[in-house]
Amino acid sequence: MLKLVNIHKQILVLSLILFSFKNSLAQESKTFSTLNEVLEFSKTKNYSFDNAKLQTHLAELEKKTALGNAFNPKVNTSIQVLDNINLPISYLPAEAFGGVSGTFKEVQIGQQYVSTFNIQPQFDIINLSNFAQIKSAKINEQLVENQNKINEQNLYEKINAVYFNIISFNGQKEVVEENILIAENILKIISEKNKEGIARKQEVNEAEVNLILLKDKLEQLEMNTKIQYEILNLFFENKIESNLKQTIWDFKDQTILSANQNNLQNQNSELQAQLAQQEYKSLQYQNYPTLSFVSSFNWQNLSNDNFFASKSNWQNFNYVGLKLGWELPTIQRISNIKSKKIQLEILQKTNEHIKAETESKNEQLNLEYQKSLQQFINFQKVFDLKKDTYEKNFNQFKEGILPLDKLLISQNDMIISKLNIVSVLTNIGFSKSKIEINNTF
Repeated sequence: MLKLVNIHKQILVLSLILFSFKNSLAQESKTFSTLNEVLEFSKTKNYSFDNAKLQTHLAELEKKTALGNAFNPKVNTSIQVLDNINLPISYLPAEAFGGVSGTFKEVQIGQQYVSTFNIQPQFDIINLSNFAQIKSAKINEQLVENQNKINEQNLYEKINAVYFNIISFNGQKEVVEENILIAENILKIISEKNKEGIARKQEVNEAEVNLILLKDKLEQLEMNTKIQYEILNLFFENKIESNLKQTIWDFKDQTILSANQNNLQNQNSELQAQLAQQEYKSLQYQNYPTLSFVSSFNWQNLSNDNFFASKSNWQNFNYVGLKLGWELPTIQRISNIKSKKIQLEILQKTNEHIKAETESKNEQLNLEYQKSLQQFINFQKVFDLKKDTYEKNFNQFKEGILPLDKLLISQNDMIISKLNIVSVLTNIGFSKSKIEINNTF
């Protein structure tokens, strides 16, 4: 038993140390009044916006690279310094040197020290495959920009969900806290009646159980709220401790809002198809001849004394011209072309589906919002009736006319109806914000 107490003390000390350490590294606290403020702030903190900028720069670089590769410029440069230790021997007709006809003379031709500088500028004049890649790079740049917008919208929708989870939990906590006060009052009344001998101990137990369950629900809501705040802070890379000022009751009075046609997914699908189409052309053009400009400029130093001797000879030899190159189609190239054609057909079919899906999605946004608005009216009526029933039952309970179990049932019904209002207001706010995010892009 003593050992167990010591363990508890150690845990308590460790907890205090961790708490103090966390406080010493306390983050800046920031309060938000609306979802828009949260979304705007996320632009300055969330890593995905930095990644989007890098993706854009990368796409720009790929486009510039494609422009340069259209002519595929090359300047091959080499320097060669050779010491011909043993020069090759050639056999020349001896009569050229005054010798006997029909005989040969051994002659070493060449210089021992040979230094050569070579520069070979060349570029493509007509390369259809590389020209096609310029358009591919431009389409890819548009695709990256469009994908960044889709990612931004997806991020906003995730934040939207967490935002309304938090204010929904806050609204539920308000309802539970109100009913904890009611439950405490009921427990007080029934306890006094028990002391007076007009209420049974079992009824006191039931009233206390009712209070315990409500307190437990409040604790669970507080824990869930903390979890959602942790998720929200992660959207800011844990640079701040966020706090939401808005309440769920701010969404009681809302007007009809319609979702505009959001074409981001359509554009993304179309750009993917266009990119595949252009890559398909580029692969086909690889089987076409390429016309290139070629040249070579050479400077050579020759000597039998030493490298770059004072009396050495310098000479240069150059050429310029055109080169027509044609590589016959290979099995791999043919396979790549057919594979890209199949991918293109898949993207085209996917594009048709996404168009229909987008239209349906926009209509669903409108219907979900309208459904929640109508549901709020009905739930409000239900709550008013449940509240009236509870109040009448409470008066009868105090007078000793109504038993406790009937009162607790009516209180529970009133709690559920109030929580239903919180739930539907959450749906209203969430759906409205989702439409507003949709209309932004």
